[in-house]
Amino acid sequence: MSTTALPAMANVVAPSARLGIGTTTTIAATTTTMVAPTTTTIARRVTHVAKVVVVRHSHVVAATSNRNSRPASNGSPSPTTTTPPPTTVVTPTTVAPTTTTTIKSPPVTKAPALSISNPSANIAPSPDFLAPGACSFASGLWSCANPCVVGTATALSWPGYTNGAACTNYILQAINNARAIEGVRPMVLPSNWFSLSVPDQLFVIADLERTARGLPPYLGINDALSANAQHAAASNSDPSIAAGFPMANDDQGSAGFGGAWSGGYAVLAADYIWMYDDTWGGTAAKTSNIACTSAGSAGCWAHRDELLGSDPGYNQGVGLGCTNCEMGTGFAMVNAKASYVDLIEIPKGSLPPMSFTWANNVLPELP
Repeated sequence: MSTTALPAMANVVAPSARLGIGTTTTIAATTTTMVAPTTTTIARRVTHVAKVVVVRHSHVVAATSNRNSRPASNGSPSPTTTTPPPTTVVTPTTVAPTTTTTIKSPPVTKAPALSISNPSANIAPSPDFLAPGACSFASGLWSCANPCVVGTATALSWPGYTNGAACTNYILQAINNARAIEGVRPMVLPSNWFSLSVPDQLFVIADLERTARGLPPYLGINDALSANAQHAAASNSDPSIAAGFPMANDDQGSAGFGGAWSGGYAVLAADYIWMYDDTWGGTAAKTSNIACTSAGSAGCWAHRDELLGSDPGYNQGVGLGCTNCEMGTGFAMVNAKASYVDLIEIPKGSLPPMSFTWANNVLPELP
């Protein structure tokens, strides 16, 4: 499934817009424009902030829904069995019975089936990294409460992409506020976060969301899956089943894969919209996920469910409890805007090689 992001910010002193995470369509930003000063009088503070609607594509990943059928027999005629006549008559002997003590095995306890629940409603980001917040002019530059916004002497704008520490920590606060509301422990980034590539960061975030909910991590990044994800990122599109990766079916016999696309100025911004702002907003105008056409429709929470591994009734997934799943991730700048893709598949047979793994590259960097 796809999600969007990046409003335009007018090249004036006080533009603003709400960041959307979603499709390839252009988002019309609602802006409030204040004329840039041409005299010695300079407006020192901007307090009004408009917001733009988030739009998202309706499709997660086009997975086949056909179940694998199995023939009732192998087509061979049933063999005829002839009982041979006995040739030897054995006289039975009487053996005294032995007394034994039967020890009953304890009942087998099966691990409970993994399950997740979604929030009852979208969680508004706090702090709101989707809006500039109050902006002010000082020391010859404009700056905003939202450190992700880029300010100059004459303009404010959203970055096409950023991995800056102040912006990252600002969005991380919003994620952890949403997690607290959901009853999930705070997200802690690995110590090497800022030195990781964007594709590696996408993998890390997906696993941090899974493991925080008691789900096993996806094992690592596979090059064949990443080639597909990279192609999708470069074209602002959803991933598909990857060539060169032997894929197994899920437990129900459907194709064992899932994934999503997103735009957005930061990896954490894309993660927030995928995970915490993916359901009905009360009206179509307030709903960022256009697959979610009404309260309770099948497309609601589809991004979140697909990335966590199970989206029953809408798209296939790899399963919440998948212990051998691998990922492909892609990142591209398309028309100066970031494009991200996650692709997850179940391998068939032995594990294909991975270039970056949860066990070797992520766990040692976590507290």
